[in-house]
Amino acid sequence: MNAMKSPLILAMAAAYFLLLWIPGSWGSGGYFIDELYYIACTDHLDFGYVDHPSLSILILWAVRSLFGDSLPVLRFLPALAGATAVFLVALIARRLGAGLFGQAVAAGAAMAGSIWQVMFGMYSMNAFEILIWEGCFLILIEIERLNRPQLWLAFGALAGLGLENKHTVVLLAVGLGVGLLATPARRHLAQRWIWLGVAVALLLLTPNLIWQAANGWPSLEFYYNADVLKNVPTPPLEVVLQQILFMNPGALPVWLAGLAFLLLHREGKPYRHLGWLFLTLFVLMVVGQKSRPDRITAAYAVVLAAGGAMIGLAAQRRPWRWLKAALPAALVVNGMVTLPLTVLVLSPQATANYGAALGIVPQIEQGGGKISALPQWLADRFGWEQLADDVWKAAQHLTPEERATAIILAPSYGQAGAIALHGRGRGLPPVYGCQNSYFHWGPPPDPVEAAILVGFREETARALFNEVTQAGLHDCDWCMPWRDNDPLWLCRGPKVRFADVWPEFKNYE
Repeated sequence: MNAMKSPLILAMAAAYFLLLWIPGSWGSGGYFIDELYYIACTDHLDFGYVDHPSLSILILWAVRSLFGDSLPVLRFLPALAGATAVFLVALIARRLGAGLFGQAVAAGAAMAGSIWQVMFGMYSMNAFEILIWEGCFLILIEIERLNRPQLWLAFGALAGLGLENKHTVVLLAVGLGVGLLATPARRHLAQRWIWLGVAVALLLLTPNLIWQAANGWPSLEFYYNADVLKNVPTPPLEVVLQQILFMNPGALPVWLAGLAFLLLHREGKPYRHLGWLFLTLFVLMVVGQKSRPDRITAAYAVVLAAGGAMIGLAAQRRPWRWLKAALPAALVVNGMVTLPLTVLVLSPQATANYGAALGIVPQIEQGGGKISALPQWLADRFGWEQLADDVWKAAQHLTPEERATAIILAPSYGQAGAIALHGRGRGLPPVYGCQNSYFHWGPPPDPVEAAILVGFREETARALFNEVTQAGLHDCDWCMPWRDNDPLWLCRGPKVRFADVWPEFKNYE
């Protein structure tokens, strides 16, 4: 049965949308730290940013312009992307030969994927990246299924849009290159269509490349710093276990079956290069000892879909018909077990207790005491409005004359974005930050006669100003510990010009 006409697949996609959108929009948490930053980016439209290209920001700018930036509005598109991703996994499975049962298995495994629930539960370029990779997989399958090498042009166009969304689409190209070289699909490398597709992709990436060159290639510095300073060095076995955990242990048989289908089964022979693509990226994660399981999240779409095809074939045999009842039930159960740790369906205290009981509070970043009772993707939704309130109270100590040239300076893009968003309309001084594109948007214009420094050490404040007094202490429940008990310094009498010392505040991480 066609996935597009199947009420079951459509119902699964619709249920996934509601599961993500309703708790994410009206639950106990607020904006995620990166969402605050992306909202700030829409106020500085450009062809690039320090840590990402511009496509997702342009989409968010359009959404804000038309509908505002409330949580229900902000989270609608990622939840819709999640529903579409579930549908596309079923469609890919169908293209690989799966019937309705196999399509449902693939879609169910995708829905159970813990990391997918996280990605589609907030606004970021990650939600769009998964869709783009799925579209690329569909095109690659159609190239072989229909023997239409001209479709490499469409692949190049979609990959180019993907590069304007997130540079990690390069990983798709790396995996595909290995897959082509390792299989008979290497014949495409001798044809013009694939190289025309590469040219289309590079043409679409050109605006961002020009921006990068004009600004000293900041993204390269950011990626290096993130890899060295931010990611947690992880032993190979733990990398494998994290991949299993973040894609949900219940989905493991599905994507392993999919890998077997693509690499070993006769029905998967035309698509061997896709199996090698996934295997290459998985091995790179293990060998590189990377702690960020989200780096290859999108690649799972093709092995989950292929797993649906493989399991569908197995279920046609009489001894394996029990799969039709057992496997979907197992996927649902496993998805429900990990759901409270990916979507805020419980209170923060109940979520923390639940994670502690399961022994699952993942740490994927290092530095600054970044360990919390909640997973980081949940903890970084708390405390932002309170921070803006605390800064507003500190700003009441400024005289009208001081307000004319005063600024607010925060070390992280989350703090700066939260104060800018939640403090709008309250007469606060302009907000500046030190991290990533916030640094790029600086320095503050001199003279700065007074400032509120958020979360800096006292010695840093005293190196900048003659008069430094503590005007508050930001205390937040359930937030990441690195920003709990942050001091708010009221500073007067500048010792230096910000234009002269601004390079010292640079933080590309």
